[in-house]
Amino acid sequence: MSVNPLESISLQEILDHSPDGIFTIDTNQFIQYVNPSFCRLLGYSADELYRTSITDHLGDLKILATCMRSVEANGHCNDQETIFKRKDGSIVHISKNVQALYDENNNIRSILISIRDMTALHQLNKELMEAKYDTLTNLPNRTKLLSDINDIQSHFTIILLNIDSFKEVNTFYGHEIGDQLLLSLGRQLGNYAQSFGQSIIYKLPSDEYAILIKGSHTKDEIESFIFGLSHSVSNTTFQILDQEISLNITVGIAGSSSNLNVPKKEIILHADMALKLAKQTRKNFLFYDESLHIKEDYENNLLWIKRLRNAIDDNRIVPFFQPIVNAKTLKIEKYEALVRIIEEDGTIISPFHFLEISKKVKLYHQITTIMIDKVFDEMQHHQNLQCSINLSIEDIQDGFMNAYILNKIKCCPYGNRIIFEILESEGIRNYETINAFITEVKKYGAKIAIDDFGAGYSNFAYITKLDIDFIKIDGSIIRDINTNTTSQIITKTIIDFASQLGIETVAEFVHNEDVHNYLKHLPLNHLQGYYFGEPKPSIP
Repeated sequence: MSVNPLESISLQEILDHSPDGIFTIDTNQFIQYVNPSFCRLLGYSADELYRTSITDHLGDLKILATCMRSVEANGHCNDQETIFKRKDGSIVHISKNVQALYDENNNIRSILISIRDMTALHQLNKELMEAKYDTLTNLPNRTKLLSDINDIQSHFTIILLNIDSFKEVNTFYGHEIGDQLLLSLGRQLGNYAQSFGQSIIYKLPSDEYAILIKGSHTKDEIESFIFGLSHSVSNTTFQILDQEISLNITVGIAGSSSNLNVPKKEIILHADMALKLAKQTRKNFLFYDESLHIKEDYENNLLWIKRLRNAIDDNRIVPFFQPIVNAKTLKIEKYEALVRIIEEDGTIISPFHFLEISKKVKLYHQITTIMIDKVFDEMQHHQNLQCSINLSIEDIQDGFMNAYILNKIKCCPYGNRIIFEILESEGIRNYETINAFITEVKKYGAKIAIDDFGAGYSNFAYITKLDIDFIKIDGSIIRDINTNTTSQIITKTIIDFASQLGIETVAEFVHNEDVHNYLKHLPLNHLQGYYFGEPKPSIP
């Protein structure tokens, strides 16, 4: 006769050992019961908290009022974030779930509240928000531009500006003068942009700037503004460390008012297309127009569709395997399978060139199935190594692909050596589907990694909602970590956050000795990058 192990565990034991803080209040909001985790979180003893008002410990009473109204109306108030005050005066950010407890007459007699410490996550999000500004000019950067565009509910115009021949300026005068020149130009652009009402200047990578102009403006108004701005820059002699330097700029413009059916973020791409064409045709500025790129894009898409289909038919979609080493021993412990196309002449094509177009022409899932089949075949020949396979949110949410992957792992005798990497930068919204997939593959020993972690800062909260094994810190954070203070802070916080959740960490894009020398002093679990090995067509 089987025995249910839960029968020997009391409710009190569960409350006493719960990692979440749990407490109850009466209808007058006075505390009736607290568990040990709640006491530790606030730094009080149970006796000190008993019969005190919950309002004595909250940092935001408005949320309390809103929550109580929801409890009275619906019996619960779920997943709200707020602030609690500790005994020592510090604050702790928490997420909470609130549930009414009823008497025999269906009247609320007590309210049960469970809370989870989200302070580390809150601090991480704060640091990532601070990373939205260019470290040299202190101007908002591309990440901030994308965020601001997403918040706009009306028409807007994007202006991209590139300094002509700035590479030569850097080479001739040196990077110190080049940096000072970028600072001076940024200030001048900002001052001029203020004259046009609702406009914001941004510093983009390298020698580019952007101006976001909110509201609807005619082409003549924008053209007049650009003409005046270009004239202002070209007629300025910049005095930098006893050097006199003159500049010219090339400008690309695109507006949402003329592209109502285009997604907001594509307006930046349109401005960039206009900028590139302006440089090619040696024009000072150019407005984006549909006729500028339709034929070129159409021909390029047709070419890639043909190349993709030929590659699939000729069995030239292949995995390349990049080693992942133990951060302490530097021994190879696992590999990541990366998709490549081998052209007929032997040229190796990276996914940067074909993955997006494969999604548009519905060949993406076919590429995924090919990768899964070939990686599983390769793993038969390596008894002690793990290998990770990249999956997109689209793969998991697609019914056919989901079933295909689950059947594959179910029939695989070495499922415990397979890791599925889910791209964090794509964002996760359907937690039910994702969690169901994770739960199912883990039945067969597979592990889950979140790839490109940190690239999508707004989605950090979901890490606490998913049963994952690895966090792979995005290469954009790691690549210059030996010199970038912001990257150092973010990485250390991610490692600490993952450690508290029992999740192992992998640093991607370890491309040289300087980066490795910095990372080896951090409590990372694994390292990956060209410094340890570039992707190869087979596992040695």
